[in-house]
Amino acid sequence: MSDTIPNLGGASRIYAVFGDPVAQVQTPTLINPMFAAKGVDLYAVPFHVTRENFEAAWRVFAAMDNVAGIGVTVPHKIAAARLCDELTPAAAAVGAVNSIQRRGDGSMHGALFDGLGFVRGLAGNRGRLAGASVLLVGAGGAGRAIAHALAGERIGRLSVIDVDESAVEFTIGMVNRVLEEPVAQRASGGLAGIDVLINATPIGLKSTDAFPVDLDGVGPHMLVADIAALARDTELLKLARQRGAATSDGRDMLEAQIALIAGFAAGCEAGTPL
Repeated sequence: MSDTIPNLGGASRIYAVFGDPVAQVQTPTLINPMFAAKGVDLYAVPFHVTRENFEAAWRVFAAMDNVAGIGVTVPHKIAAARLCDELTPAAAAVGAVNSIQRRGDGSMHGALFDGLGFVRGLAGNRGRLAGASVLLVGAGGAGRAIAHALAGERIGRLSVIDVDESAVEFTIGMVNRVLEEPVAQRASGGLAGIDVLINATPIGLKSTDAFPVDLDGVGPHMLVADIAALARDTELLKLARQRGAATSDGRDMLEAQIALIAGFAAGCEAGTPL
């Protein structure tokens, strides 16, 4: 790290990353080399902030002029959204943020880049989303953000599955409000007619995990994405590649998302990578 990142100086700015726990957070490791490469005198620094101390810590960092913003991870994404002065459309729709830009007047502008990071991480396969029939497994925070981004890609149909029925209802309602037509619905069966399959859950990280959809229909006509796959392929992605399907993993999403967070932290408009 010392070979690529110079020492902080009096004019340096800080991008604080709040989490509880925070030791596992990858943002500083991934984002600081990007700042250094671009010659931006900005440093992401992790802070262990508990639920009980979150609002107090927020007020302190929001008051400091050399703070460029705050990144938040579990369990602070919803609480941070409530404290922001302004939200991007995705953050407002989902009710959560993962990056906050501190503006010159001290106001806090919250953004959620999970969904946009996902679609941009698809690279050349992004064009397959327009008009596609999509099955989304998982309607938690990441799944909701992805669903919102899918609506922006003008998909043809979205089927949602999750063990939490209220999460399914929230996601369906959000997408249909964005598109102003009943595009989203509960998943009703297997993969018949599905063009894109997305796993937005931790299912697959353990070899004993049972995927909640019959995968017999996976074939070369499909795009299969699994955001759980970071260090290694999940069984879902292994099967998809064996069957000739196009694939995307969690690393694609993470790399695209980090570039967006870096741009936002550096003062760019939301959605502009560094």
